[in-house]
Amino acid sequence: MSPRVTFVLVTYGGGEMAARCLEVLAEHTPEPYEVVVVDSASPDGTGQWLEENLENATVVRLDSNLGFGAGCNVGVEHAGTEFVCFLNADVEVTEGWLPPLLAFLDGKPEAAAVAPLMVFPDGRVQEAGSLLGGDAYSRGWGDGQSDVESFYPRVVDYASAACLVMRRKAFYQVGGFSPEYHIAYYEDTDLQFMLRRHGWQVWVQPASTVVHVRHGTSSTATAERLSDINREVFRRRHADDLATRPPSLGIHEHPHRLWWLRDRPTTARVLVVADEEFDEDLLTELRDRDPEAAVTLFITEEPERDWRAAGVEVVVDEDPAKWSRERVGLYDVVLALGPGTAAAEITEWQPQAARVLRLDVLPHVAWEKKYARDRKREDAIRAGVERTKLANAKKWAQTVVRADAVLDDVLVDCGLAPARTR
Repeated sequence: MSPRVTFVLVTYGGGEMAARCLEVLAEHTPEPYEVVVVDSASPDGTGQWLEENLENATVVRLDSNLGFGAGCNVGVEHAGTEFVCFLNADVEVTEGWLPPLLAFLDGKPEAAAVAPLMVFPDGRVQEAGSLLGGDAYSRGWGDGQSDVESFYPRVVDYASAACLVMRRKAFYQVGGFSPEYHIAYYEDTDLQFMLRRHGWQVWVQPASTVVHVRHGTSSTATAERLSDINREVFRRRHADDLATRPPSLGIHEHPHRLWWLRDRPTTARVLVVADEEFDEDLLTELRDRDPEAAVTLFITEEPERDWRAAGVEVVVDEDPAKWSRERVGLYDVVLALGPGTAAAEITEWQPQAARVLRLDVLPHVAWEKKYARDRKREDAIRAGVERTKLANAKKWAQTVVRADAVLDDVLVDCGLAPARTR
């Protein structure tokens, strides 16, 4: 079997760390692959050490330190595979990490790149993709979170190139990493913003996990200094995009901004409010209509089906009003699969959303089922059915959409479905 992926590493010192990275890579990657290591004129003899000690790898030694982006550009020039994977020397892959990423790209031709869930050595989340504020400060999504089960595949602003699998043709289409950046930081963000300009997508696939020692190849102080330099370059190159975003600094004081930035790359944002039992086919249809849309399922108990693997955010919360208030104004559509108080409390904080209520799950249905089982109380139950129907009709008169055809129209208006031929 021919290799499908070439791993590109750029080193500046730390030869033993790079060797360890490649040793772990070989241990957990049985699929055939190629390796290109670009040494950016390490002052400690790393380049020579790599040449003498690495087996089954191409080592390219540069005469000067050109930085991460330029070094990766050189590395990709030595690759002949369909995919390239940019890999930092301070990243350790885990068992079974690569197949979910390649399978994802195989099934989604519009995706230029996909990243794994990145965790700290202690198992806490470091990044499930990242987002960028209008001030050009970035946030790793989920940074510091202990619960790794809540993440799901989604389209992202960008993902760290500490470990990023990319189509080589997409990389070349946008010209690779920009040479305008100094040494390190923001080159990967810039590259992925350019990919989006050319119609590509970038995703995170949490079915794959790698371990990353943040700033393992440099000090935190150095990282901050280099970031400050390159942030200004990024601001200049992407001023129009940044002008449409809220700032990232101080975002935890305004949590609704955080959710808005997270879902900004999506085509539409749909909230489904459901009881324990609901129409799973409807949720599947919503997910299939537009895979780029952000679909959130708010439910009172953890569902039996693993909806997260299907790209659905699952929220189990006992305080719907507080939860919705933190995401005020986020959703384009709120679809209530029942008349419970959760739907009413949530929609209060989503006044901009198109609201859709499925009448086939209103309480009178339960009354009618009970009537069919218990004929002894026929008259009383029939009266209860009629009273409940009337009360619900008045309650939802201003917000209820009564037909699936109208639901389709709402989804068309929100960009979730193609317009129907009339």
